[in-house]
Amino acid sequence: MNKISVISLGKNKKEIEEKLKILILKTLKILKKDNVLIDIYLISGIRMKFLNKKFRGKDKTTTILSFVEPRNFILPPSKFRKLGEIYLNIANIKHQELRDKLAVHGVLHLLGYNHNRKSDRIKMEKKEKWIIGKLDSCNNRKSY
Repeated sequence: MNKISVISLGKNKKEIEEKLKILILKTLKILKKDNVLIDIYLISGIRMKFLNKKFRGKDKTTTILSFVEPRNFILPPSKFRKLGEIYLNIANIKHQELRDKLAVHGVLHLLGYNHNRKSDRIKMEKKEKWIIGKLDSCNNRKSY
């Protein structure tokens, strides 16, 4: 059992929130991860630009940011291990397929994948494609 919360910090995006929640739950199941908690925030381009500048020093917007939960961060007792937070710039992500890919990308970042070096990028892209392929073969993604 995993716990995913999707929060829209803008206009009502209930349909997108539910689809992302299901997608992430399925992704974690494919990856055989259990008892984890992820918070996902759907934010505007302005908020994303602010976060990107504050935490990455880049004065521009981006489509996604992932923040791994710091080790030894004090959290209330829970059966879930918080992996971190994913921020999606919902204004720049119009198509479901791109949104899904970025959400999977964010989960992989929370699990320790990165793309700092070419070999890391290749490994991460391969894992993303594998997960998306599993999601596609298990279900018609448009139905969740």
